[in-house]
Amino acid sequence: MDYNKRSSVSTVPNAAPIRVGFVGLNAAKGWAIKTHYPAILQLSSQFQITALYSPKIETSIATIQRLKLSNATAFPTLESFASSSTIDMIVIAIQVASHYDVVMPLLEFSKNNPNLKYLFVEWALACSLDQAESIYKAAAERGVQTIISLQGRKSPYILRAKELISQGYIGDINSIEIAGNGGWYGYERPVKSPKYIYEIGNGVDLVTTTFGHTIDILQYMTSSYFSRINAMVFNNIPEQELIDERGNRLGQRVPKTVPDHLLFQGTLLNGNVPVSCSFKGGKPTKKFTKNLVIDIHGTKGDLKLEGDAGFAEISNLVLYYSGTRANDFPLANGQQAPLDPGYDAGKEIMEVYHLRNYNAIVGNIHRLYQSISDFHFNTKKIPELPSQFVMQGFDFEGFPTLMDALILHRLIESVYKSNMMGSTLNVSNISHYSL
Repeated sequence: MDYNKRSSVSTVPNAAPIRVGFVGLNAAKGWAIKTHYPAILQLSSQFQITALYSPKIETSIATIQRLKLSNATAFPTLESFASSSTIDMIVIAIQVASHYDVVMPLLEFSKNNPNLKYLFVEWALACSLDQAESIYKAAAERGVQTIISLQGRKSPYILRAKELISQGYIGDINSIEIAGNGGWYGYERPVKSPKYIYEIGNGVDLVTTTFGHTIDILQYMTSSYFSRINAMVFNNIPEQELIDERGNRLGQRVPKTVPDHLLFQGTLLNGNVPVSCSFKGGKPTKKFTKNLVIDIHGTKGDLKLEGDAGFAEISNLVLYYSGTRANDFPLANGQQAPLDPGYDAGKEIMEVYHLRNYNAIVGNIHRLYQSISDFHFNTKKIPELPSQFVMQGFDFEGFPTLMDALILHRLIESVYKSNMMGSTLNVSNISHYSL
């Protein structure tokens, strides 16, 4: 099981670190301080924060002082930030609703920075498919290597499941079922929860976030996109009741326009495999029901992934596998592999894979940065490693790019289109791309 191991080196001697400029790092709040910052701290020989931009420069200055970022500069404008030659990689960690308005001019301004090599954007890439297409084209024209934060691909559980599937341990996949809960979108809303995540069109909702991350993971594990899909999207809870930090109801109801339920069915391109998904808002009504369950059934075995949170990309999962042993498979010349002492070919084999102390919220982002470092410094000594690549696709190595994000955005757009039209759609061409 090689794909779950750390990089071949934990530090990169005799090499300058990748200089990182953040849009959205705030020491007081936000996603970046909870995930990106601690991930970079663990890779301090490979990455160094050198620049911050915020619409209020006081926020950047306060963050530099509080985090003691001695090598960082706070920039007063987006143009001065993007133009700075002290930045090798720009990380966008702000609300999705602002991505387009920030990234498009940033890419134009960055033409004055000859050192910029990487653009790292949080998922979702944009609020709409049109915006995502425009950002992708602008980044391609700018010539930077892109990264999208579909960090679930770096989960050790997802990589182990992908490994078992790709090596034939469950045989051919014949069906898949997924059930998940998106906790934000039920009957109750914490009073301090940000309003924008409950308003449709802001790029954060049950379909784009909960379903989007999970279905990307599924495609990645199975190494297959979809051929046909059918979807039904519901907003059956148009109002939510506010609750305080202790879960007490405050007697006030507020509107919600994002979906609270998704029924999705489709078939994978590889093997015409049927996939059935159900995502709902809120907590499970039965305490013994997991917030996330992915069942993958094969001709020789089965895989199950379970999580306590409905968001697969930030959950510390449990992977269950039952099926054949490695030496159940014939060798290339048709001969059978030597059997272990005491081997019983009729006995069912089970594997339970769980890392009790793994922090998936930080850990998956950390592994994403690790992959960027591996690529930049070629720590795995890959011969003739290209200076850039368009997409990760289904490769074990590398990291997801804006092309991977664009393909996912196309699928999400098709989900809404299928719901609106009330029909099954052919989506077999959404993975096509042009350089």
